[in-house]
Amino acid sequence: MKKIVKNFNNFIKKTIFKVENKTNDKFDVSNFSKYIIAIIVVLFIYIFYLSIPLLYDKNSVQNKIVTKLSAEFNINLSNSFDISYRILPKPHYLIKDTKTTSVEIKDLAVYISQNNFFNKDSIRINKVVIEGANFSLLKDNFKTFYKYSENKFSKKKIKINNSNIFLKNNLNEVISIIKISNAFLFFDEKNLFNLFDLNGEVFNIPFKLKYQNTLDLQKQIEIKAPGLKLEIINRFFKKDEDLSNGINNISILSSDINTKYNIKDQIVIFQSAGSRVYNSKIVYNGQLAINPFDLNLKIKLYNYKISNLFTPNSIFNEFIKSGLLFNENISVHTLVNIESTKKDEIFNEAKIDLRILNGKISFDNSIFINNNIGLIEVSNSDLFLENDKLILSANLSIDIKNTNRLYSFLNTNKRLRKNIKNIKLNIIYDFLSNEIVFKNIKIDDNEVSDQFLNVVEGFNDNNSNNLTKSRKLLNELINLYAG
Repeated sequence: MKKIVKNFNNFIKKTIFKVENKTNDKFDVSNFSKYIIAIIVVLFIYIFYLSIPLLYDKNSVQNKIVTKLSAEFNINLSNSFDISYRILPKPHYLIKDTKTTSVEIKDLAVYISQNNFFNKDSIRINKVVIEGANFSLLKDNFKTFYKYSENKFSKKKIKINNSNIFLKNNLNEVISIIKISNAFLFFDEKNLFNLFDLNGEVFNIPFKLKYQNTLDLQKQIEIKAPGLKLEIINRFFKKDEDLSNGINNISILSSDINTKYNIKDQIVIFQSAGSRVYNSKIVYNGQLAINPFDLNLKIKLYNYKISNLFTPNSIFNEFIKSGLLFNENISVHTLVNIESTKKDEIFNEAKIDLRILNGKISFDNSIFINNNIGLIEVSNSDLFLENDKLILSANLSIDIKNTNRLYSFLNTNKRLRKNIKNIKLNIIYDFLSNEIVFKNIKIDDNEVSDQFLNVVEGFNDNNSNNLTKSRKLLNELINLYAG
């Protein structure tokens, strides 16, 4: 190698002197021309210098790259891949079609230092760029990343572009795909923390994720989805091996959910800290067992509009429609108490009892109360998926405490009023189409007529239901009921 460089230098000197001698005989070379010649020569030498790695033994280089990627970046490649050296845009080795334990990589660019290409044993990696990778992540992979994040990342960046993360369940089935536009991770020496930054998309929703942790085990995760007006910030502090605590802040639409929590022996105990939902105060507390997932939660909402629960795009409905609750490995018992002082509300109070066990979801014993008229109680309820439909089946018992107040609310003609105490019926509600069907209707244990049932069908399209339409149909039903 030294002999090649020496011969090249001698060639350059002879060429320059030859040009100078000829030009001196004929005319004087201007300073500008000398500069141009010098630049061309320097550029030529630089390009030659950058090309030196092409002379390295390919197998030797491959082994060095594999070793350094493992030691410095924790990237463990298989030994079977195609590697080539590229000068542009900066000197780097391009590895194509390789893979690790859980990642398939189309292109992996290893950018190297230009300090000393004359010594083939002094290869130093500056950064790594991954392009077109497919990451397969199982539950155990998250545990591995969590443990890895407690150690110091490399101060040299790993960049990831145009890649995918396939989230899989224990049966190796894909449950969701995260598209990565760009991401990077490295150790920030100035601020002394590990940093992982990602811009991506999930369920066609663009989002940004930033994860950072200091070596004293303080962690922070930020997730932003501007399209949903969603922002999540979680700060985590590890006290010792058995005890951790943290603060979680969720901002979505007009709601701010702030939670303080402690984790001990895989049990999370949490409570609200100044949270609000649509400008309504919310107080909650509970306990969560992580493995297996078991949640016990109590919520109290103050001055909340209860009718918001039944709008098609409510947070409650969107969460139900997500299908996340249909999991045989989770257990949930949630009690929600809602108080409303809104004058235009039908219900003043609601007590919702949500239970999830072995994939079965019920709202039994839930109650909706109108202080002036009566209450509705839910029983024999079941929420399930059927033929791509999300169906709630439930029995409702409507107890009327004050019929005069009821008829006053409905603007019912006095000559049509009847003394009704109880109404029982079964409902079948499709969350996706927002359609509702009423069956097995009994008023004070009396069957109703076919004509009565035909009028009830006017309520089926819940998208068109409103207070004016409901009053009209209910008064028609009261007129049809024989009493």
